[in-house]
Amino acid sequence: MEPYDYQNSMGFIVNSTAKMFVKALDSELRKSIGVTFSQWKILVMLSIKDGTTQKEIANGLGLEGATLIPILDKMEKDGLVVRKVDLADRRNNRIYRTEKAENLWPAMVESALKMREISVRDIPSTHVTITRDSLQKIYRNLETHVNVNVTNESSTPAAAASILTPNKITSTNATNQEN
Repeated sequence: MEPYDYQNSMGFIVNSTAKMFVKALDSELRKSIGVTFSQWKILVMLSIKDGTTQKEIANGLGLEGATLIPILDKMEKDGLVVRKVDLADRRNNRIYRTEKAENLWPAMVESALKMREISVRDIPSTHVTITRDSLQKIYRNLETHVNVNVTNESSTPAAAASILTPNKITSTNATNQEN
């Protein structure tokens, strides 16, 4: 069998780095605010479009509905969100931020910015921009040339997709965001 140096493959490095970033941000959010990374992602989507449906949130985060429900249950119990039946389609629940979530939001953003700053420490901003642009191009290449079903981009609100998916972030945003 021919050896494969997976530890130096782009996919391995990107995946390992993404997992480390999630762990670091999750740790910081739990310690500073008492929310998890999963709850943070939901609140990010709601900061863009409050009243998003459970289905839109699940699709936007690439989660099955069954995975999302316990997270929303906990958030509702903790007073971060409320579910309201969609009057236009009673089969859907719309999710809204609460005043408590609004009050915690600045601290959550501060935690995310702190992790962003730590993650790019000692890396010139031009390198960060090149890395981001390269990763976006890799994403687009794979999206275009490999027949896979990516569930989290196509059905999210456009604004949420611009924050949560790499192929929607523009170079203008890249210069304003460190990661």
